Amino acid sequence: MARQKTYIWCKLEFTDGTQSWYCISRVLRKAILIEKKQNRFWKNELINNYITVATTEYKNNRARLTVGKILEVSVSHHGTPGSNWTRNQFVTPEHLLNFKSAYNYLKHDYTWYNRLAIWVALRYWHNELKQKQIKHWQRSLGKVRGKVYHLRK
Repeated sequence: MARQKTYIWCKLEFTDGTQSWYCISRVLRKAILIEKKQNRFWKNELINNYITVATTEYKNNRARLTVGKILEVSVSHHGTPGSNWTRNQFVTPEHLLNFKSAYNYLKHDYTWYNRLAIWVALRYWHNELKQKQIKHWQRSLGKVRGKVYHLRK
């Protein structure tokens, strides 16, 4: 009996708040399947990463690209005939905190308009991460202030 291919699907969120499922590219899928054999929490490793995807059909080997945030991961034996395949480049939240480095990695050798679209989307996600970081620091500072206030009484 022929062995079925395993496909990895990711539910992505885009900067406008929309969500859509994308199938992980063939090259990236090979690496993830190796990780899957060694790490039972492999799905959790993918969630909250940022990946480059096409938002239009490919024409003359070109499509409009953007960056989406991975929300969920699923495994299936069904691929996709459409254009909803990811590209091979993704970055972690930690890498994205260094915006310049993350952008230099994701911009790849794409056209100027895709580089611009990737820059805009990546800037959005970078700013979202920074806002979460600031809120975390504010909560931590509030806890410290509360302890100091109680110590002074």
